[in-house]
Amino acid sequence: MLLREIFRATIIIEFSGVLLLFMYWKTTGLFANDSQTFFYSLFHAISAFNNAGFSLWDANLMDSAITASYFPQAVIMILVFLGGIGFVTIRDFFNPSVIRERRKYRWKELQPGSKIILRTTFSLIVIMAILLFCLEYNHSLANKTGIYDKIMTAIFQTVSGRTAGFNMVDVNQFTVPMLLIFILMMFIGASPGSTGGGIKTTTFYVLLKSTWATIRGQKNIEFQKRTIPFELVDKAYSITMMSLMIIFISTFTLAIIEPSFDLVNLLFESASAFTTCGLSTGAAAQFGDIGKLVLIINMYIGRIGTLTIAFALAKRSGESKHQYPDTYFMIG
Repeated sequence: MLLREIFRATIIIEFSGVLLLFMYWKTTGLFANDSQTFFYSLFHAISAFNNAGFSLWDANLMDSAITASYFPQAVIMILVFLGGIGFVTIRDFFNPSVIRERRKYRWKELQPGSKIILRTTFSLIVIMAILLFCLEYNHSLANKTGIYDKIMTAIFQTVSGRTAGFNMVDVNQFTVPMLLIFILMMFIGASPGSTGGGIKTTTFYVLLKSTWATIRGQKNIEFQKRTIPFELVDKAYSITMMSLMIIFISTFTLAIIEPSFDLVNLLFESASAFTTCGLSTGAAAQFGDIGKLVLIINMYIGRIGTLTIAFALAKRSGESKHQYPDTYFMIG
């Protein structure tokens, strides 16, 4: 049932993207014939929804065919966004039977997970787009012709830079603060059950709520009159800690293997590989075989998931039937 719904949603969304891109590009005369127009539309729609970030243009989406046209930018952004929020959220928000049920029973709302995903995703996009616009106004956005062009590019790069890896600006022109922000953005990544990587938006949200509850001295972590169980909090911290360890180890290894590159570039490439985002400052292309192997391992672990790898490799032990007395010591 679930697989059938996922397959159906994927076909509908990608077909809609292909149709919109094809209809627009057909009117522009950009391509030699309808076959080429359809192939470009099909390739970029699938690449966008699956957060792959591959493009048929040599300069990715920095090509004038995209940078000069807002409509295909909007279509690709929507596809990236839908692919990044996860199939459970898509079903919760767009499934006709679920919509009818919510209309029939007014007390029924979106699932808590869907609310957290949408709120966190929109908040990250808005905050990061504003930061990108302000910090890169006279740098990577300097060649944009007008204010609206800069705004659109900032929004697009934020939506894509979190998970997909399309680029409408040269990442190599980013200032160090922007590179660090993008590392954080990629690290958070997409949402559970999506086509994107990262620790996921729900993990980040639980970490924030847990930290805020600790600061306020609250024993329970709550969301809209519901308690978030500590089992989820433990998983969130475990995923984050293991992800940080993988990125640290890969960056440390690259610093030994590729000493000619500065630390920020190495950290950016490691984070981008682990989160399967695909953005690059250009350093990865100059790595040797061992350096590229490190990135390959990073991508493999990041795509499968740190918890999955840990559960597969670790020896599981049964629950103890006893519990030792609590012990307290200083933390922080």
